[in-house]
Amino acid sequence: MKEITAKVNTVELINKDVYQINLQVDDLSFSAGQYLMVVLPTGEQVPYSIGSAPHELPQVILYILVSDVASLANKVVEYIKSNAEITIKAPGGDCHSHNPVLDSNPEHILLIAGGTGFSQIKSVYSDLVEKNFQGNVSFYWGLRSAEDVFAQEWLEEAHKYSPFTLDVIVNEESDQWHGRSGWLYEAILNDHPDLSNCVALISGSVNMVYGTLDQLESKGLNKDRCFSDVFAYAPHPGK
Repeated sequence: MKEITAKVNTVELINKDVYQINLQVDDLSFSAGQYLMVVLPTGEQVPYSIGSAPHELPQVILYILVSDVASLANKVVEYIKSNAEITIKAPGGDCHSHNPVLDSNPEHILLIAGGTGFSQIKSVYSDLVEKNFQGNVSFYWGLRSAEDVFAQEWLEEAHKYSPFTLDVIVNEESDQWHGRSGWLYEAILNDHPDLSNCVALISGSVNMVYGTLDQLESKGLNKDRCFSDVFAYAPHPGK
């Protein structure tokens, strides 16, 4: 990873606790699905998936969840807000679109995100659209409630103009939500009961990634055809 100066264009709160950060980075190349590190003045380096695709450079988008004002995420957002330029390190991560398995003509590619794991999966999805990928691709995004949904404009555009399927699933039903509800893995298995010829990329918390993997493995998904950054730093709980 190399150290790069990024210009801060905008910092916007796009729902109750998710910020969209728009940067301009002139000296960057990356594969869709990779991440960057925000370097704080303290020397701390905080990883965030790049939420935009390579063809959108030099513009780079980050989505940062701030659930607590005392959190490191809030410290990062406040630092970015107060500076015209920041230092980043990039790119990092092995879970990305330049994956030989994606070139092996799998029957179906499942792109699965929980919460702000959306960022990484959105980048891969947009990259496959831009490259006119001819295979079957399904993007599943799971969230707790309707008020947790963000990037509405992008979702609307993706539904209109991309050749792949995109489903948002919330755990909690409400009068404000008219889409799919329930557990993320249930929606996937309802649409794809046999996963033996599928490839999956999963992005989210450790528990979300491994919990989803366990459910999908039971329906034929091969662990060797499933990819996540989580695998690089967290062991499978209970295994």
